[in-house]
Amino acid sequence: MAEKKSPPLLPFPCSLNRSRRRTLAIHIHPDATVEIRAPLKLSQTRIWAFVREKTPWILQKRAEALARQDLRKQSVLSPGDSVSLLGRTYPLETAAPGISPGLADGRILLPEGASREETAAVLAQVCRRLAKEYLPACAAELAQRWGFSFQGVSITGARTRWGSCSGKNHLNFSLRLAWASLQAVDYVILHELAHTWEHNHSPRFWAIVAERMPGYRQQEAELKALQRQLSLFDL
Repeated sequence: MAEKKSPPLLPFPCSLNRSRRRTLAIHIHPDATVEIRAPLKLSQTRIWAFVREKTPWILQKRAEALARQDLRKQSVLSPGDSVSLLGRTYPLETAAPGISPGLADGRILLPEGASREETAAVLAQVCRRLAKEYLPACAAELAQRWGFSFQGVSITGARTRWGSCSGKNHLNFSLRLAWASLQAVDYVILHELAHTWEHNHSPRFWAIVAERMPGYRQQEAELKALQRQLSLFDL
């Protein structure tokens, strides 16, 4: 149940959404809108007192969200740019009339006047193709080198995780992994291979990873930064 009214003394607009939750929370959406999530029977006096107490934090997070919005508007890929996928650079060009967008002769062809969404769709298609060609063979090579075995590899459209390992030791990798450096790709593969032995993140799991890739934290940091960068381009 959403209530659109907010106290006149707050320096930002917000909505109040009541539900059968037990706790009071503040959520800053990517578009910088503020949502107050409250239990059904909690008094407005307590709700707005909490919001006023958190106002400095809210203002900071709204400013960050607005700055990120501006950066996102400036983050556009178009013909004339180039991208690096699985260790190789591909120039972006406009597809000639009658030529399908996609990967062709070491180039990535985009529809004429491609929108942000159309560009993202073409790049996702290219990433899926490259990932299918590269990741299964790479996983097999690394598994042999490091003493693991697995049941198979699938390429997914996952946006919140780079990879996963099923209970039956089937490996799944996001097509977005094609944007990572080859060293980071090796780390993600190792991470999931380690799960074929330890289906958790216990100290033993991390010991398995560290033994084979002592500098893995550097790759984790790279992947976190890449995640933020891709989100700016809606990729």
